[in-house]
Amino acid sequence: MHAQPAIKAPARRATRLRASRPSDATVERVTLHRAITVRPEAAGPPICALPLPQQIADHLGHRIMNGECPPGARLKEEEFADLYSVSRGPVREAFRILERRGFVEIVPRHGARVRAFDPADLASLFSVRAVLFGLAARQATEQAAPELIAQLAGQVTRLRRSAETMNITPREHATIAGDTQHLIARFSGNRPLLRALEELTGRALWRMAWCETPLDFTTRARRQQSARFWSELLRAIRTGQAERAERIARALLEASRDCMISAMAAHRGNPPASRRLPARRQAAPGTGAIASPAAEAD
Repeated sequence: MHAQPAIKAPARRATRLRASRPSDATVERVTLHRAITVRPEAAGPPICALPLPQQIADHLGHRIMNGECPPGARLKEEEFADLYSVSRGPVREAFRILERRGFVEIVPRHGARVRAFDPADLASLFSVRAVLFGLAARQATEQAAPELIAQLAGQVTRLRRSAETMNITPREHATIAGDTQHLIARFSGNRPLLRALEELTGRALWRMAWCETPLDFTTRARRQQSARFWSELLRAIRTGQAERAERIARALLEASRDCMISAMAAHRGNPPASRRLPARRQAAPGTGAIASPAAEAD
């Protein structure tokens, strides 16, 4: 009869990283394969049943988003293996997942570290998303689902109210706009396109743009510009103008890109022109081109 090891982890019956309510102020128990002890600072949102590396990546990503691991901070495998009471293998794979999401970068012979925020990367991300969202708007218009028009009208009303009353925060306005983009993408009938947009939304750079000082929708004029774009997009989709809907959708996100890059430059004390991307020439409504938001009629 073979001797049993002193400590044996239970079989993989559960693969959830689940934070239970701590019994005191200093200890919190988190379940991976088994109950493990994690320091309070590792607390994060409840995470669904996923493979271990995915669970650790989600949990650690939440800490990075909260600023607990600042840009440039080195992430040591042994420390997080001890933190989550797992071997270094799942932690190493979690770092690779976080690298794909844009949270960390893995440097040869130096290991993983939290990625520094680069405005140029954010601008590129906006440009890619603008193209995808334009395609989603075109295809949603072609699908012509009546339910989309009703739901989209409700969302546009909320955005217009935000511009008129300034009764919600910039982050809340951005959340409504993001939900409205997702709504249009969902009604495009293009599942790969929807997944691509969702993946971009989950990218660390996109979310980090809102983790500290708001960079967009901080003024009434900017929210009014946003609301006019959305009103024009609603009108194009409602009237079946698929090509125009695509142009408006792209211009909407390009305007957000330019505002955020300009705000970032001002926040850092740099001339806005050094980061701002060239804007497309805009024509008046009714000419088949995208109107300048400042000149659009409601």
